[in-house]
Amino acid sequence: MEHIMGNEVELQALISLIDEPDYVSFAKVREQIFNIGPPAVPLLENAWENTFDSGVQQRIEDIIHNIQYNQLHFDIVKWAHFKDSDLLEGYILFTRYQFPSLNVEKLREQILHLRRDIWIELNENLTALEKVKVLNHIIYDHYKFILPEKQEADAKYLFLNNLLDTKIGYSISIGILYTILAQSLGIPLFGLLLPGERYFLAWIEPEVSAGSRVKFCVNPENKGGIFTKEELVTLLKKLKFPSQENYFIPLKPTVIIEKLFEMLSYLYATAGDTAKQDEINRLRDACAE
Repeated sequence: MEHIMGNEVELQALISLIDEPDYVSFAKVREQIFNIGPPAVPLLENAWENTFDSGVQQRIEDIIHNIQYNQLHFDIVKWAHFKDSDLLEGYILFTRYQFPSLNVEKLREQILHLRRDIWIELNENLTALEKVKVLNHIIYDHYKFILPEKQEADAKYLFLNNLLDTKIGYSISIGILYTILAQSLGIPLFGLLLPGERYFLAWIEPEVSAGSRVKFCVNPENKGGIFTKEELVTLLKKLKFPSQENYFIPLKPTVIIEKLFEMLSYLYATAGDTAKQDEINRLRDACAE
């Protein structure tokens, strides 16, 4: 206890020096606060609330952002390389970039509630198609998840918390949630990425890994519309895309989250906010295996 209090006293002393006019001295203070890491954030936020100096507030904001960003980068590397890359965990990490103080327990509870509602409607006697119809009914009819009314470029439609709260998201966002829910219930649906950045799901039995053995595909953009692999191949040919077997190989969670970061970078650039691109690209690279 004394050790913890001592650290807090030291941190308070460092925070009191954030208004240091000499930049070299301030840089040393900042470095020491960085070294403390995430435990420094609550006291920094308190200091921000209790100062009216905009310059000091900006310094505090920058320190908090860098602490949280460095921790996020570390967590993504750990998720991608040193743990089973759980898709839900990856989606939460992605969302933390924009919402560093994300209420993770709330998100997990919302997903658990969705999962429970689907589980109630399932039974072992249902066919694969009937199970997908249950998923579609709960996701699209009961909870009414939809795409944005207008094809607007807005990063908010990528984030998990916004998707769960508003029930509005891009097809890849809804598709990832669909994948998470299905797999949590033992339903063998896996993510695919077709040309044109189209996220589909493929039903592949656990013992089958080859793309040629895809049973059928589900389109989250079309309220879970079901297509055969042959129908998709025909569609790709009509759109002048070459038919490639690797389109039908399930994506690893790391690849899915990497794609989200790529889209996020593009959306910020489209909105004229290029300052975040280097940060986002570094996080995207952290997903790469």
